[in-house]
Amino acid sequence: CTPGLEDVSIEELADFGLKGKKIGRGIISANAKLSDVFKLNYCSKSLHKIILLLSSGKFCELSELYKAAYEITYGEFIRSEQSFAVRVSRAGKHSFTSIDAEREIGQAVIDSYKKEKGVRLKVDLEEPDVLVRCYIRENKFWLGIDTTGESLHKRGYRIYEHPAPLRASIAHCLVRLAQWQPEESLYDPFCGSGTIPIEAALYANKIPNHWRWKSFRLWKLGFVDRKKFMEEKERIDAKVKSLELKLYGSDLFRKHIEGAKRNANNAGVSINFLQQDIKDAVFEHDIIVTNPPYGKRIGHTGKALYANKMLEKKLAEGSWKRAVVITAEKRNLESYSEKRQIMYGDLPTWIFLYKR
Repeated sequence: CTPGLEDVSIEELADFGLKGKKIGRGIISANAKLSDVFKLNYCSKSLHKIILLLSSGKFCELSELYKAAYEITYGEFIRSEQSFAVRVSRAGKHSFTSIDAEREIGQAVIDSYKKEKGVRLKVDLEEPDVLVRCYIRENKFWLGIDTTGESLHKRGYRIYEHPAPLRASIAHCLVRLAQWQPEESLYDPFCGSGTIPIEAALYANKIPNHWRWKSFRLWKLGFVDRKKFMEEKERIDAKVKSLELKLYGSDLFRKHIEGAKRNANNAGVSINFLQQDIKDAVFEHDIIVTNPPYGKRIGHTGKALYANKMLEKKLAEGSWKRAVVITAEKRNLESYSEKRQIMYGDLPTWIFLYKR
């Protein structure tokens, strides 16, 4: 999940009846059934990948990673005719590279499988059938099987890309942080490609990730009962709603508004979009959630300063109840009720929450 928003993802897990806990930066865990693995891949809005955790612990040397990986039995996850690869995500100072760790863990998987099944697994670094992932944070590691594939923040509905897009998973978290309820109006005055109001609509209507479900990696895992998962999918699809929501978005540029309309249409939701300068916006909605432009992402500091100044002015004047602003600019209203820092890629970013 997004580093700095682990608590929001844990809140989402609770919606699925799961008790989550933070175990690393951007990493949360929960005890779950196999049916939950499908549900999280299909329905989660804040998570990026769902990993079947096979081993975790502390280590000092690469040889300890080899030992941990070797002690796992892979027969129920990988069929003998399938290929595999290892991907390592590493943070901290180490005497080895991520490629070194991938090589060591990969050899451990091969050796363990050969001992268990008498077969040497095939390695395919480009398009493996099964992907083993290892997350390393300083001297801690988590090793498991990827059930997702491409990150879930890539929803599939976005056919128009804004030059500085907001990740859909972060947009969902912002809506949750605003404590928005479906009966309340929500407005994004810098809507860009429409991600924030679209994510609010998907959330309220319980619309799952039906653009991506066929590509989930879990379908290639040997233990998966496809029939049961498809029955679960039908139960989830039957709960989709079609609420009349008061969702609004505006932007200075016509091309962004047209793109936002296309994205909303592709997502199957209805949003009220308007081409409008922030100076003409009226903040009379219950909830304001927005991602104003900032110089580091749009490459134009002057425009970013103007946008943020106008946003401050409008927030001071408006009759809203709650507001959430995400920005890399530290300049903002001083009357925020909560401030938190997250990492948006490699960019330190702040989220400001306001209440009246």
